[in-house]
Amino acid sequence: MGDRKSGESNVNPMMSDTSGVARNTSQPPEHYDDVREELQKMAERRKRSQTLLQKSKAPLRPGQTLLGTFMGVYVPTTQNILGIILFIRLPWITGQAGIIQAAIIVSMGCVSSCLTSLSMSAIATNGRVSAGGCYQIIKKSLGPEFGGVVGILLFLSNNFGVAMYVLGFVEALQDAFPGITISDDQANDNRAIGAVTLIFLATIVYVGISYISKFALLFLTGVITAIFSIFLGVFVHTGVPDGAVVGLTWDNFSENIKPAYTSGNSFATLLALFFPAVTDPLAGSNLSGDLSNASVSIPPGTLYAVLTTTIIFLSQVVLTGGSTLRSALLDDKLIVTKVAWPFPELIYGGIMLSTLGAGLQSLAGAPRLLAAIARDDLVPVLRPLVPLPGQEPRKIVILCCFISMCVLMLGELDAVAPFITMWFLTCYSIINGACFMLSYEMSPGFRPAWRYFHWSAALLGMLICLGMMFFISWYFAMSALVLSFFLYKLIERQLGKKNVELVAHDTTVERSDESNNRMVEAQAAQLEESAERADWASGIRFNKVRTALLGLQEHDYEFKYWRPFVLFLCKVSPENQQYVPQRGMINLIQQLMKRGKGISFVAGVVEGDYTPANVQLAKSAVKCLKVIMREKKIDGFPEVIVAPTIYEGQRFLIQGKGFGVLRPNTVMMGFPSDLDNMSEKAKKNYVNIVKDSATAGKTLIVCKGTVDFPDGKEVIVSGTVDVWWVFDLLPARGLLLLLPYLLQQHRAWRHTKTRLFVVTGYDEPMEQLQSILEDMLTASGLQASVHILQMDASDAPRYTSVGKSSHESLTKFSHSPSIMGLTDYLHAVSLDIQDIKMETLPESPPKEEVPAEDSPFTQDPVNNRGVSHHVSQSSKEKKKVPMSEKDRRSSCNFLTSDKYGSRLTAAFKKYSADSAMVVLALPKQQRVQTAVEYLDSLSVLIADLPLVMMVQESGMERIQLYG
Repeated sequence: MGDRKSGESNVNPMMSDTSGVARNTSQPPEHYDDVREELQKMAERRKRSQTLLQKSKAPLRPGQTLLGTFMGVYVPTTQNILGIILFIRLPWITGQAGIIQAAIIVSMGCVSSCLTSLSMSAIATNGRVSAGGCYQIIKKSLGPEFGGVVGILLFLSNNFGVAMYVLGFVEALQDAFPGITISDDQANDNRAIGAVTLIFLATIVYVGISYISKFALLFLTGVITAIFSIFLGVFVHTGVPDGAVVGLTWDNFSENIKPAYTSGNSFATLLALFFPAVTDPLAGSNLSGDLSNASVSIPPGTLYAVLTTTIIFLSQVVLTGGSTLRSALLDDKLIVTKVAWPFPELIYGGIMLSTLGAGLQSLAGAPRLLAAIARDDLVPVLRPLVPLPGQEPRKIVILCCFISMCVLMLGELDAVAPFITMWFLTCYSIINGACFMLSYEMSPGFRPAWRYFHWSAALLGMLICLGMMFFISWYFAMSALVLSFFLYKLIERQLGKKNVELVAHDTTVERSDESNNRMVEAQAAQLEESAERADWASGIRFNKVRTALLGLQEHDYEFKYWRPFVLFLCKVSPENQQYVPQRGMINLIQQLMKRGKGISFVAGVVEGDYTPANVQLAKSAVKCLKVIMREKKIDGFPEVIVAPTIYEGQRFLIQGKGFGVLRPNTVMMGFPSDLDNMSEKAKKNYVNIVKDSATAGKTLIVCKGTVDFPDGKEVIVSGTVDVWWVFDLLPARGLLLLLPYLLQQHRAWRHTKTRLFVVTGYDEPMEQLQSILEDMLTASGLQASVHILQMDASDAPRYTSVGKSSHESLTKFSHSPSIMGLTDYLHAVSLDIQDIKMETLPESPPKEEVPAEDSPFTQDPVNNRGVSHHVSQSSKEKKKVPMSEKDRRSSCNFLTSDKYGSRLTAAFKKYSADSAMVVLALPKQQRVQTAVEYLDSLSVLIADLPLVMMVQESGMERIQLYG
C-alpha cells in the first residue's frame, strides 16, 4: 500500500476543531482595509484591460504603411488568382474538357471560392481582426486548435504556391527566350533559373511590405494588359484566321464545346489542376496586420476580387475555346501568345509578371501566418522564430524560402498543384464549417457586421469543398484530413500542457511579495487572454447538454442505469488554498469512475464571511482542485464555496449541489483520524453530516485508512477485498458488492479478489444459505468466495437494529421481477426459518433483559421514526443446541468482545486485518448514544483494519445485480 507520505494530513473537513481553521471574518477596521485593497485591485484590472486593448492595436513598424481596401485586399487577391493557370493551363483544360465542362470546372472553383469569401467576410466582421490574417480570424471564431490547423495548412499552401508560380515563370521565360540554357537537362535549367528567381522574390519580401505593395500594382497592371490583349486578339482574328487561331466561329465553337479527354486525363484531374487558380481569395486577409481597418476592408475587397477573376476565367474559356482549334489547345500550352494582339510579347510579359506577383504575395503572406502561430506558442518548435515586436518576421522569410526551394527542386508544375488544391480545400471546408456552426447555433457572441450571408450558404460551401476533395482524389483527401487531425491534436496537447504548467506553477512555487505581484499580473493577462479563447465545440456541447438535461428524468437512474455520482467533501488549506490529501481518498473517485462512468464533484469549503477576498480564495482553491483532478484523470468538476462554518458549507453542498435531476447520489468523506483532539462540537457536526446525507436521500461512503489508498501508478495492491454483511443480506441493496467490482476494473485493484463474509444467527441453515448466495453471485456476474460466520445477536450490538433474519432479507429482495429464477429456487428448497425479532441493544451489552417499556430504540434516518425489537426466548434456547463440527468452526463464540460487548471487532481483526480493503455497512447511531460515543464506537470497531469503506444506504439505491 505504501507508507504515509510526510506532510500529508488525514483530516476531513469535519475532523478537526473549528478553532484550527483560519477564519477570514474580520473586525470593522480590517474590513475597511479589505475594501480598499479590492478597490485597488479593480483599478489595476481595469488598467491591465486597457493595456491589453492598446497592445491589440499593434504599433506601426518603422517605415510601415497601412493599406486600404484596394491596395491591401483587392490587388493582392486579384494578383494571386490571376496567375499561371490562367495563361498556361486554362486553354489546355478547355481543349481537354470542352467549353461546357471547362466552364463547369471554372464555376465549381469560383463558387467554392465565392462561398468561402462570404463566410470569411462574416467571420472577419465579427470583432476586430489583428495580425495573422485567416489564422487569427478562425482562432477567434473556432479556437486556436482549428485556427492553428488552418494557419499551418495555408502556410504550406502558400509555400508550395510560390514554387508553382516560379516554375510557371520559368516555363514562360524559356518559351519566350529559347536561347536561355544552362545545361543539357531541361529540368536542371528549370531548377537553376527558378532558384535565382525565388531568391529575388525573397529579397523583396525580406526588405518589407511597403516595397511589395509598390511592386504589386506594377505587376497587376502588366497582367491586366496581357488579358485585354488576348480578348482583343480573339475579335481581331475573327474573319482573319491566323493558323490555328480562326477567330470566333460557330463551327469551331460547336467543335470545341464537347470534351476530348486524352489518356490519363479526366474531369477530376482537370479540376485538381485548375483549382489552385482560385485558391487564394484569402491573400488579403493574410495581410490583416498591415491593413488600416481589416474588418472593413476584407469583405468588399475579397468579394470584388473573386467576382472580377470569375468573369475573366469564364471569358477566357469561351473566347479561347471558340476562337482556337482544338489541336492547338491540346498541343500548344502557350497558344494564347498567338491569340494576343498586337504582339505576343505582351502575353509573355503578363505571364511572367502574374507569376512573379502571385509568388510575391504568397511569399509575403506565409511568414506572417507562421509568425502569428509561433507568437501564440501553439507549436513549441517554432519558438525561436518569433519576431520581436514591431519587426518583420525575417527568420520565417528565410524558412519559407528554404521550403519553397525544396518544392522547386521537383521541377514539375503539375506535380505541385494537387497538394495546393487539397490543402486549400481543407481550409475552405473549415472556414465554411465555422461560419455554418456559428450562424446555425445562433450564438449570441456571433454578431457579424457583414449581413450578406446565410448558414445554408456556408453549409453548401463546406459540402462542395469536401465533395471536391474526394472527387479529385480520395487518398489525397484522406492524407490532408489525417494531417489536419494530427495538427489539431498536437496543438490541443500543447494548449493543455500550457494550462497545467501555468496553474501548477501558481499553486506550488513559493514567491516573495514582489515576485508574487509580478506573477499575479502575468497570470491575470494570461487569464484574460484565455478568456477570449474560442472553442468550436462549446456551442454544440451546450446544446447537447441542454437537450439532455431537459430530457433527463428521475427514473433514468433506477435499477439498470444506476451510476456513482459522487460528491467528495474534501478539505482545502486556508493558508494556500491547496487540496489537503486525505490518505489518497481522491484516488477512489477516479477508480470508481473508470467503470461506473458517473460524475464526481470534488467540493471544499472556505470558512468565513462572503467577502471578495474569500471569494478569491475559493476561486484559487478551485484552480488547485482542477489541476489535481486533471492529473488524477478524474471525470468531474471542482467546487469550493464560502460559508460561515465548514459544517454549514458541507450541508449546503449536500442539499444543493447538482443541476435538475443530475445530482450526486453518493456522498464521500473521510473518517476522523484524531478523535482525541476533535472538539465535541466538531464531532457533533461530523455526525450531523452523516444524518444529513441520509435525510437528503444520498448514499454515504465513509473512508478510513491507516495507509494511503492506492493510486494505481506507484502502488498496485493485491490480496482480498472483504465485504461484510452483518445480520442483513444485501445491505445498501447490493452496493457493498458493486463497489469492489467497480474498483477491480481499475489497474490499482485488478489483482485483488473479493471475499463475502456473511454474519448470521445460529438458527440459519448454513449450507442452504451458502448455496443460495453462490447462485446469486453467479447470476449477477460477480466473483466472490462466500464465508458464513455465526454469531449471536447480542455479540454484534452495533448491527442488531436491522430487525430481520438474513434469510428473510434475501427472500424479500429476491421477489424483484428481474430475479424470479432465484425466487423459484428459494420456494423449492422450502426453508423452514422462523422470523427473529431482535431487540435493539445498547452499545454496552446488558447484564439482564431490559423491560419492554424501558427498552431503547434506534432512530431510522430515512423514515425518521423509532423502531423497537426484542429477542425471542426461542432464539436464546437455540444457543443451547449442540453444534456440529462445521458449525463450531464458523462460530464466533471463541472471539473476545471489545469494550462495547461486540465480537465483530475481533472477527474483523481475525479475518480481514491483512486484506487490501474492507467494505461494510455503516452502523447506525443508537438513540441513547451521543456523537462522541458513536464515533468512538466506530473507531474501536475498525481500529485494526488498514483501509475501510463504510457504506450507509439511503433507501434510494437502484442497483441491478442480475443481468
